[in-house]
Amino acid sequence: MTQNSETRNSEDRPIAEDLSCPVEIEPGSDAATPADWEWRCISTSKPNAATFHISHSEVTKVMVDKLQPSDSAPDASFVINTEIPIIIIDSLDSFWAGECKTKLPLQGLRVPVEGDTIEEAKKNLAKDLAAQLRLLLLLSTSHQGAIAPQLKANLEYYLTVMGPA
Repeated sequence: MTQNSETRNSEDRPIAEDLSCPVEIEPGSDAATPADWEWRCISTSKPNAATFHISHSEVTKVMVDKLQPSDSAPDASFVINTEIPIIIIDSLDSFWAGECKTKLPLQGLRVPVEGDTIEEAKKNLAKDLAAQLRLLLLLSTSHQGAIAPQLKANLEYYLTVMGPA
């Protein structure tokens, strides 16, 4: 077989037969994402990266700490107005600040937030919570308040522990 005929064959090969990117073509189907895909299949997300890092690192200590109003950024739209117990995980190269389910009972998947120091991890978690509150407020007003019950529960809880700056 000559090089010209090999090139021609690879150019004539339909996408369903492409070995580098196999695609299953179903006539009459109009879906961009396969039905069996779900969030667990996406390995580049931050939650998966945090879970991978913590589960594959040497964890030396797990400590109980608290978020305080002083952990909120000075330029934040929303600040913490009460103390919130949190968990700090020391993975030797990073500190991870995460929720304590007894006081921060958020609905859905929550992962710790990273920082080089305990203070930085706490500030990053406070910033993350403020950003989530802002997003939930935007969502609740953009769809006449019709958001998922879990998101609504998170919004109600955030409003009890955070307020405008």
